[in-house]
Order: sequence, then structure tokens, then C-alpha cells
Amino acid sequence: MHLSRIALIAPIALGLSACAAAPPPASLPPLAEGAPRQPLAWAELNAATLARAKAERRFIVLDRSAEWCHWCHVMEATTYHDPKVAALLAARFVAVKVDIDARPDIGERYGDWGWPATVIFSPDSEELGKYRGYIAPADFLEILNGVVASGDKSTAEGKIRATALAPPTGRLGDAELAFIERSTELMLDDYYDDDQGGWGRSQKAPLAEDNQWALLRASQGDAVMKQRVLFTLAQQSGVMDPVWGGIYQYSVGHDWTHPHFEKLMPFEAGGLENYATAYALTGDPKLLATAEAVRRYIDGFLLSKEGGFYSSQDADLNAHDPDKPFLSGHEFYALDDKARRERGIPRVDAHEYPHENGLAITAYVALYEATCKGGASASGCDADALVTARRAAARILATHLSPQRGGLAHDADPGAHLLHLADNAAFAYGLVRLFEATADTTYRDAAERIADFLAAELVDDATGALFGSTKDGDAVGVFARRRVPFQDNVMAVRLLAKLAEVGHEERRAGFGAFAERVLEGIARPEEIMARGRMIGDFLLAIEEVRRMRGMKK
Repeated sequence: MHLSRIALIAPIALGLSACAAAPPPASLPPLAEGAPRQPLAWAELNAATLARAKAERRFIVLDRSAEWCHWCHVMEATTYHDPKVAALLAARFVAVKVDIDARPDIGERYGDWGWPATVIFSPDSEELGKYRGYIAPADFLEILNGVVASGDKSTAEGKIRATALAPPTGRLGDAELAFIERSTELMLDDYYDDDQGGWGRSQKAPLAEDNQWALLRASQGDAVMKQRVLFTLAQQSGVMDPVWGGIYQYSVGHDWTHPHFEKLMPFEAGGLENYATAYALTGDPKLLATAEAVRRYIDGFLLSKEGGFYSSQDADLNAHDPDKPFLSGHEFYALDDKARRERGIPRVDAHEYPHENGLAITAYVALYEATCKGGASASGCDADALVTARRAAARILATHLSPQRGGLAHDADPGAHLLHLADNAAFAYGLVRLFEATADTTYRDAAERIADFLAAELVDDATGALFGSTKDGDAVGVFARRRVPFQDNVMAVRLLAKLAEVGHEERRAGFGAFAERVLEGIARPEEIMARGRMIGDFLLAIEEVRRMRGMKK
């Protein structure tokens, strides 16, 4: 790769893909408490549905939503229940709903469009239009009528996007890697908010990977980065639940005091790891107390009795139960503990996904290590955090692992044919962290088997990077074109770089070469720039490759 390929990196504005990424209109009718709501009949996104659309020459409307998302609930209750919308959908469309947590491949494919996101396809499953956030009934009718009037005109956008970027050539040398790193650091630097803390100004979010990278820099003696990250972690208290603990997803209004109330495991795990690491860096008991508050929330609401971690808790109360009164997160989370429990508990998504479990395991290991800096017998050592992490690892390996393939299914179905990079890379990374904390080689061995699965079923020969999912022989149209997701490949680089350090000695060189190929496949200026402020994970991956190579900072 020549330096000219990466000299294009420059700051751009990018917001967090989030619930109602496009602001709803001020005149939106709210979901009134006790409002009657009837569940809609949605088709599943599968081969039979797509075949039906093609045979009947129906357009497809995909509602990409999240179970925990407030404005997803509002759009279903208002827009999709509008009689004119319902009639037009019934006449000319197949309406499909996808839970992005249950289908990470669809979540990644349309991640830039937030949630709710609406995608309209031709009868042949080619994209016709993509729409971000809440859409009011009148606006949605205009969109649907426009699609019908235009006829069956598919776009080739998916094909263009899949082939437009030529793969880089040649290995990333130390000088080129350092240049990419410095360019990315400068890009992220422009996003730092000196007034409010955090990266990004219009929307405040607890970006765990950015924080973790800043903490790493602080541990290496960067005084400016230490000041920034500690200020950010203090400011983030505005998106933390003072009653139950835990971290809300993000805040609007250019500050930390206007949160949206969904609680997602990636944010909980990231927050726990951040505060535990900050405590290890500073010894400040307030940081440890915050970490423990996040941990108490996870233990109390997102931990199954079998030991696995759940994926999320809803932003609203009774959004999925039309027979009970709806209460928005703004109202519910303003209540104290007693009042909340009297009204009920917002729905917890009790799926135990490997991706979320891997992140949580990593965080619990970080908490254990932070409290055990003086050794396993140190005063205050949180040995129970390690026990919890080990139980989660055992649970997922017992319920999700495909013995024949060596990879993990997204749900507890080892026979599933569609396996995802996000699940396998994040969970295997958590296993390596467990091995580092315990010296139990069963974790390292399991992580190596998962890495072998990545090599066997996910490598894109054109780039050297990894596809986001295994090949789906039933997929058609845009869904048949496999994607190479940047974020999930970054986690794979981090996993492979760690295995190159701590894996079986005879395999380390192979894992290192694998990490280099994946990094080479994704280290493109346009991919890096597209991540905007959410690039801390890439910088962490570069740091781990640096360490793997023995490079000095």
C-alpha cells in the first residue's frame, strides 16, 4: 500500500446510528398512556417471503427496528396502524419487520440508517429507497405511492457498492501503519468536545472504544488524553440511571442531560470496562463505585440464572403488550425504585447472543483485573466478577457452539446455517481475555477453534478481510451480496493479534499473518473516514498489532 492511498484521511461529521436518527416532527402525536394498540401481522425476512414477493410482483417494505427503541414503537403504533397506509401495504407490498438484534447481518447492512429505518425493495429484492428514522403517516403514504407510480425499477446500488473499492496491494509496513494511526488520531481529535467532554457535539454518547483508547494513551503517559477521558467519564453521569444503575444509550441536545432510555449490553459492558480501567489507572474510588453501579445493574437485570448475559432492556414500559398501559421512558425512568416496580419492569430481551456475551466477559475481566492489581489475594479483589465471566463463557459454549464447524450461532441453535463474524470475533476475544486472567488453556483453545472457523468460512479472497456472515444459499437480490463490515473486522484483527501473542507457540505466526491480512483488507481511507468519531476500536486494533509486531510508540 502506498502512502498516497491513506493521505486522504480527514475529519468528517458523523452521528451515532441510533433510535430516531432523523428527528421526529414536533407535531407527532404521542403514544398516550392506555392507548389501544393491536399487534400487526408482519412477514419474516426469509426465502419464502422474498419468493412470494417475486411471484406476486409485490414491492417489499422492510421495517428495520429494535425491540428497545422508543421511536420504533411510535412508528408502528401510528404510521403502520394508519388505515390508508395499511390498505396500500396490503394491496401492493409485503411488509417485513426485522429485529436488528436478532438479525445482526441486517443490522450491519443498514446500520448507517439508524432505527427505525425503512428500506423499500423491488419484487426482485433490489433496493429502491432507504429512509432514516420516524416517518409520519402522510409522508409514508407519499413514499409508498411514489414507489408504486415509478413501477418495478430496481437500482444497482448494492452491486456498485460491492465492487467500487479495489483491494489494496502489499503489506502495511511499520511506517505506513504508524501513518494510518496518526492520521486517524488527528481525525478523532477534531471530534473531541472541550466543553462537554466526549467525542462528537450534536449528540452525546458514551463511546466506549474511544474512551478505552484514550485510557490506553493515558496509561502510556499522555497527560492531555488522561484529562480528556477522565472529564468525559465524569460528564457521562448524565446518561446513567441513578436508581438502578446502568448507562442509557445516548443524549440529544448537545449535552449529557437529555437521554434516550434504552439500555444495551454493548453500552453497559463498554461503560463497565471504561470505569474499571480508569480506576486501575487512577485508584480513584469514585470510578470504582461507578463501575460497580453498572455491574449491579447488569447482574440485576441482564444476567440469566444460567449465567448468560441478556442483550437489552426496553426504553419504554409495555411497548410490546397492547393490553397494558404504555409509559414512555421519560416518564418511567423519572420514578424512584418503588414506583417503577409498582408499574412494572420494561421488557428485557432475554436472548443470549455471543457478541454481547463476549463484550460483557471482557468487561468483567477488566473489573477483576482492576481490583486485583496487587494479585489475586489483594484486598478488595472482586473475584466474583471473574466467576460471572467464566459462567457466561461456559453457558455460550454449551448452547451456541457448532462442534462440526467450530463457530458460534447467533441464537441457541448450533445447527443454524447462518453464522456471524460479530458473534464469533467478540466472544473469542472475551475468551482470550479470560485466558489472560486465569491461565486456563481451555479458553485459549476455544478461541483458536473460533479463529479457525473464521479462516474456513468467512475470508473474502478479493480483499483478505472477512465477510460479516457465512454464505446464505437461499439469499436473493441485494441479500445475496455478502458484505465486509469494518467494525466486525476490527474486532477480528484484535482477536487475531492477541492470539499471535498468547496462542499456542507454534500457531502464533499464523495468527499474526491472518491479523495482518484482515487489517490490510479494511485499512482504506474511505472506510476509516466513514466511521467518523466511532473509530476508537480501530485505534485499539492498531495498538494491538503494534504490540504484536514489537513496534515502539
